[in-house]
Amino acid sequence: MNNISTDFIPEENTTVAEASLLPRSAWNSQLAYFKVVFKAKKALDRIEKEANE
Repeated sequence: MNNISTDFIPEENTTVAEASLLPRSAWNSQLAYFKVVFKAKKALDRIEKEANE
């Protein structure tokens, strides 16, 4: 029922950076991908808007 892993439970004096449960590299690469997709969508929307004017 509960899919949260309890393999890593930080101690009380652990900082947030040390207690990171997800790898930062995956977050960074996914964020970069979404930035590129968002810029492409904005460019396509602008081209479409200019074509309709």
